[in-house]
Amino acid sequence: MLGEAEREDGEGSFSSASIPKRLAIVAAGAIVNIIFGLTVFFILICIAKHDVMFALKQTGLYIGDVLNSLKMIFTGGLNMEQMMGPVGIGGMVVKTNSIFNFIYLMSLVSVSLGVTNLLPIPALDGGKILILLIEWIRKKPLKEEVEINIQMTGLAFLLLFSLYVTYQDILRVF
Repeated sequence: MLGEAEREDGEGSFSSASIPKRLAIVAAGAIVNIIFGLTVFFILICIAKHDVMFALKQTGLYIGDVLNSLKMIFTGGLNMEQMMGPVGIGGMVVKTNSIFNFIYLMSLVSVSLGVTNLLPIPALDGGKILILLIEWIRKKPLKEEVEINIQMTGLAFLLLFSLYVTYQDILRVF
């Protein structure tokens, strides 16, 4: 959308849209990842067990597990060594022994990606959502320079975090 990457005040631009519309635009990709992953999970269970009610129950439990994992992230119940990045995910993909397990893993990755992207960390969609909520409360946007600095700090944090998680993945592989 025009103005999504940089501020553009023209008609039809991201910056000129209402805050609820901008929130919806920013959250849409992550929400689609979550819905897609849950749908794939539900379909897999339906196929495996031939029981829609069982699949609904398992999907509900799956959602509960995701929410519990989120809680553990914020309460310190999740150990850094338990996190997995691309190398670790690749290692898990190699270990899958059926198309069912592979598709299950992909649904898990899709949901995890969506949830992670909604975390209120600058440079992620959740960080942009937080900035938009602040803008809504303040009734005016942050200065562009301030927003850029916040996003760059978040990006630096994410890069360092990614390096650490990748390092941990490599240690697990070898």
